[in-house]
Amino acid sequence: MYPAGADLKTLLPVILLLDCLWALDLKPTRWPLFSQKPVVLAWNAPTEDCAPRHAIHFQFGQFQIVASPNEGFVKQNLTIFYKDRLGLYPYYQPDGTAVNGGLPQVVSLTQHLDKMSEGVRNYIREEHAKGLAVIDWEEWRPLWIRNWETKDVYRNRSRQLVGQKNPTWPPERVGKVAQQEFEMSARKFMLETLKEAKKLRPNQLWGFYLFPDCYNHDYRRTVENYTGRCPDVEVARNEQLKWLWTESTALFPSVYMSTVLKSSASGRQFVRNRVKEGMRLASSGDGLARPVFVYARPTYANSLELLTEADLVSTIGESVALGAAGIILWGESTYASSKVSCSNLNDYLRGPLGEYLLNVSTAAELCSQVLCGSQGRCQRRQPDADVYLHLNPLSHNITGQGGKLAVTGVLGEADRSEFQEDFQCRCYNGYHGMCSSIPLVVLHAVVLGLSFGQQYAPSPFSQVPFSTIWNAPTAECQSRFGVELDLGVFNIVNNRKQSFMGENITIFYADKLGRYPRYNHAIAIYGGVPQNASLAEHLRVAAEDINADIPDRDFPGLAVVDWESWRPVWKRNWSTMEVYREASRALVKSKHPHWSPAQIEAVACKEFEAGAREFMEGTLRLAEKERPGGLWGFYGFPSCYNYYSPKDPSYTGACPPVEIQRNDKLFWLWKVSTALYPDIYLDIGMRELHKEVLLYSKHRILEAMRVGAQRVPSMAPVFPYARIVYTYSLDFLSQASLWCARGLEHLVYTIGESAAVGAAGVVLWGDHLFAKSKATCETVQAYINENLGHYLVNVTSAATLCSQTVCSSKGRCQRREPSSRAYLHLDPAFWKIVSDDKPGGGKSYRVLAQRASSQAQNMESQFKCICYTGWAGERCSKRIKAGSKTIYW
Repeated sequence: MYPAGADLKTLLPVILLLDCLWALDLKPTRWPLFSQKPVVLAWNAPTEDCAPRHAIHFQFGQFQIVASPNEGFVKQNLTIFYKDRLGLYPYYQPDGTAVNGGLPQVVSLTQHLDKMSEGVRNYIREEHAKGLAVIDWEEWRPLWIRNWETKDVYRNRSRQLVGQKNPTWPPERVGKVAQQEFEMSARKFMLETLKEAKKLRPNQLWGFYLFPDCYNHDYRRTVENYTGRCPDVEVARNEQLKWLWTESTALFPSVYMSTVLKSSASGRQFVRNRVKEGMRLASSGDGLARPVFVYARPTYANSLELLTEADLVSTIGESVALGAAGIILWGESTYASSKVSCSNLNDYLRGPLGEYLLNVSTAAELCSQVLCGSQGRCQRRQPDADVYLHLNPLSHNITGQGGKLAVTGVLGEADRSEFQEDFQCRCYNGYHGMCSSIPLVVLHAVVLGLSFGQQYAPSPFSQVPFSTIWNAPTAECQSRFGVELDLGVFNIVNNRKQSFMGENITIFYADKLGRYPRYNHAIAIYGGVPQNASLAEHLRVAAEDINADIPDRDFPGLAVVDWESWRPVWKRNWSTMEVYREASRALVKSKHPHWSPAQIEAVACKEFEAGAREFMEGTLRLAEKERPGGLWGFYGFPSCYNYYSPKDPSYTGACPPVEIQRNDKLFWLWKVSTALYPDIYLDIGMRELHKEVLLYSKHRILEAMRVGAQRVPSMAPVFPYARIVYTYSLDFLSQASLWCARGLEHLVYTIGESAAVGAAGVVLWGDHLFAKSKATCETVQAYINENLGHYLVNVTSAATLCSQTVCSSKGRCQRREPSSRAYLHLDPAFWKIVSDDKPGGGKSYRVLAQRASSQAQNMESQFKCICYTGWAGERCSKRIKAGSKTIYW
C-alpha cells in the first residue's frame, strides 16, 4: 500500500530490474528446441558405419540431436539439404556444365519452388515436426564480390549473358548490369526458398549453412599479429545481406579450426570473432533474435587429428560463452573410413570430448537456472572477456558411472556470484531483463514448462506473474487519424495492429465459431436451442473457423469464446433469455402433447442443459485439440450475479449461495476450460461508489479463483475482463491513490484487486467507439499515457517483484487473507526512476532499488504463492517431475 503523499505518476513507463541495474536488454530469442536445454548439442557426422563395419558403438547420450548427413536418412531432427536435395538449385559443374541453368537469373524460380516440396516432404515427413533444417548451397554466394577464385565462373557467365543480349555495350556497363541481375536473382532465389520452406515446415528452424561468414582467414598468410578480427569490408558486406538474416529463422556459421591455429590464442580469436559476428547479425531487423547454431568439428579442418583440450575450449566453450543456442559437431565420411578412425573418435567421445561437452552444457543449464530463471540463456557481458561457462572443479566432479559420464556437485555462492558478474541473460520470447519480468509484447511464444503429461507446454500468459492484454479495435487511431497508442512501453500486450483477433488474443463471437444455435429477434438460427442443433455440423465448421482465424498451430495466446445468447444453467435464462426455456418447452410439448406442464418443464430443463453442455464442452475440447497451446474459455464465465442495487443499503458483494451452487453444477465446464474469463465491468451508475465497487469486483474474481481451483492437475488461470470506461459511456475509470480518503479508486479496485487475489492478468476490452474519431483516439491516448499506463506498470512490476522474492519466480502472488487490503503496488519510497537516452533517440527507464528488501519482507508477510505448472511448495521451489507426482528438491 502506498504511503501518504506518494505520487503514482512518479512511476514512469519502466522495464523492471530487481537484482541489479541494467540499461538496454539483449534482444529476446526463441525458446530452445528442448526444454531446460539452453544449449543444444547435435552430432552430425556419418559414423553409423562404425558399428556394422568395425563393431565400434558410439554412445550419444549427451546429444539432443543425432543425425547423419548421408542421403538415405530421413525423418531426422537435423536435416541438411544439399544442392541436389532441394528444388532446382542452379550451379556449374567443375567441367563447366550448367545444371538447372547454372545461374540464379536463368533458372525457373516457379519450377524450383514447385520441386522443393518433393525434397522437403521426403526428408521431413511430419508437417509440424520441430528441428533444424540447414540448406547447404556452397557453389555461389549471393554477393557478387564474394564469388572469387573458382566461383568467378558465376561472374563470367553472368557477364556473357548480358553481353550476348547487348553486344554493343562497353565492358563496364556489361559488368555493372551483370552484377545487378545476378545479385537481384540470387537474393530472390534464396528468399523465396526460405519462404516456401517455412510454409511447408513451419516448425523447423531454417537457415543456410556457413551463413554468416566474416572471412577472417588472414592467418593463412601469417599467424604473426593475427587478431581474428572480421575485416571491415566483410562486416559491411554482411550488412548488405540483412534481407537474408531477417528471413532466416536460425543462423549456422562455422568455426572449423585449421591445424595452423592449434592450441593458440590466435585460434581462440578466430572462433570468437566469427561467433560474435553471427550473434550480431542474429539480432538484425524486427522481432526476435534468431538462434545461432555453430558448426564445429571434433577434429581440425581437413584432418583426423583430434582437437586438443585447449581447442575444445576455444571452439565449443567460446561459442557457448558468447550465447550460441547450439553446437553442431559435423564430420565427413573419413571419420568411419577405418577401424582406427572409428576407435580414436569413440575413445575421444567417451573421454575428453564427452567430459567437456557435459561440463559446458551443465554449466550453461545452471547459469540459465540461476541467472535467468530458466527463461533465457547466459552469454558474456563482455564478449572479449576470457570467461567461460565451466563447472567449478572444486565443487563439481565428472565421473564415469555404468559406462556413462555424470556430474556430481553443488553450485556454491561463489559460483553464483561469478555467473552474475561475468554473464547476462538473453531471454526467451516473452521475457526481458533477468528473464523473470512480464513480457513487453508476447508474439508466438511457447513456454517449455513441466506439466503432468501434457503434450503441449502451458501458454506464456499462464506463467508470468500478471499480464495486461489490450482487446480493443484501436488500429484505426493510427491508420485513419495518425494517433498512436504506444501500448508496449507500458507492458500492455496487444495484437499486431491492435485488432480483436490476432496472435496474442482471439475472441470468437456468436457468428465466428461454428454453428452456434440461438434466436435473433424470435428467428431460430441453427435450430435455436442447443438440443435442436447438429453438434457434428457445428464442430465441423468450428474446426474450419479455428484454422482460418488462428493459422498458427502453436498459438499460445488467449482464446475466448463469447456466446451470450443463452446460459447453460436452465434457471439462469431469465429476462430476454426466457425465449430459450419457452422454445425448449415447446419442443418437448410437440413430441408429448399430453404431458403435464410439470413433466414438460422437467424434461425441457434436462434436454436443454444436456444440449448446452454438449455444445460448450464439445467446442472447448475441439478447440484445445486444434490449438492445444491456447488458453481456451468462455467470456463471462464464471459469474456470480452479485450486482449492486442502490436499494440494498447493506450490500456486501458476496455471491448469492444459490449462484455458488449453480457454479458448482458447472464443474464440467471448469474442467475443460484452460482459462477463465469473468467480467468486472463497472456500470455508469457505480461511478460515485467506493467500497461497493471493491466488494463487487473482489467477490467476482474470488469466485473465478474458487472454481478455477477445481480443475486438475493444474488450476485454470483467471483473466478478468475489465473496461477502462464505465459501461455504455466514454467516461474513463478514475484513478486515485489508496491513501486518498474519498478518492475514486476504481483502477485499484478492478485491476489492482485482480492482481492481489492471484489473477493471471486482466483483459482490457473496448469497442469501436474508442476509434470513432480523432478526438476519441486522443482522449484514449491521453488516458493511457497519463493514468492507466503508469498504474499498469506499477502493478505488473510489483507482481514480478513479489513472484521473485516470495515464489522463486515459479509462481504468482496471492493475498494470504482474502479480506485484507494488501495490494501489489511498488512503494515509491523504495524505488527511484532513472531515464537513459536510447541510442536511436528517445528515452528508456530503469528502476533502481532503494531499501527494496523492506518492501520484499512486507510482501512475504502479506502474500502467498500460486505455483506455476510443474512447481510446488510454499515458495514454488520444488520441481514436479513431468508425467508423475514425484517431487525433487
